[in-house]
Amino acid sequence: MTMGEQRQQPSTTITAPGSQGGVLYAGRPFSLAELQAMAIDGLVVNIYGPAYVSTGEPVTSVHRALAAHAALPQPIRHKVVLGRLTAAWVYGCSPPGNKITVLLDHRYRATSQGRHRSIHLHEVALGPLDTLNISGVRITSPLRTALDIAVYARDEDAVRVLLALSSDPRLKCPLGYIRQALQIRERMPGKNVALRRLAAALDLRKQQAGGNA
Repeated sequence: MTMGEQRQQPSTTITAPGSQGGVLYAGRPFSLAELQAMAIDGLVVNIYGPAYVSTGEPVTSVHRALAAHAALPQPIRHKVVLGRLTAAWVYGCSPPGNKITVLLDHRYRATSQGRHRSIHLHEVALGPLDTLNISGVRITSPLRTALDIAVYARDEDAVRVLLALSSDPRLKCPLGYIRQALQIRERMPGKNVALRRLAAALDLRKQQAGGNA
């Protein structure tokens, strides 16, 4: 059983409002230099890499997913899944990081994908319930993202991102749900570390609730 197969809903598709989801890409129709000049003039805002959006347009998970996808090397775009801190960023729960993090299903040979210095690539097992589709871009589900963050993120990032993911009701991923998903896994590398980080997040949530009482 993979990480996402814990009471998760079936894989979902979220469609962008428009052919490109409101995202302007370098070369379509403006050059990168033109987009950068437009950003200086306050006409557009950079989302990530070569992707921009008109100033005043709210940046959504669709925009961020499309921007991350555009920043990936062309040969692997349709083979990988946005994951870990990049997925958390797409959901609006983390800064983007200096590199895009992607997951490659272990059924592909990682060595056949070449080396790409602009991304972090991790070979993992992915089940059908571990991913969502946001306007054609594959990304780990909120639960799989939370589990990966609990296991693999740095200590200084893990608790903060877990709290952010669990605080967004649209993601349907409360801390108790994440803890249950962790506890029922018998063989999971990093499980003890993940449970410790989740316990710290739960303690901080209780402190915050007490302070607001």
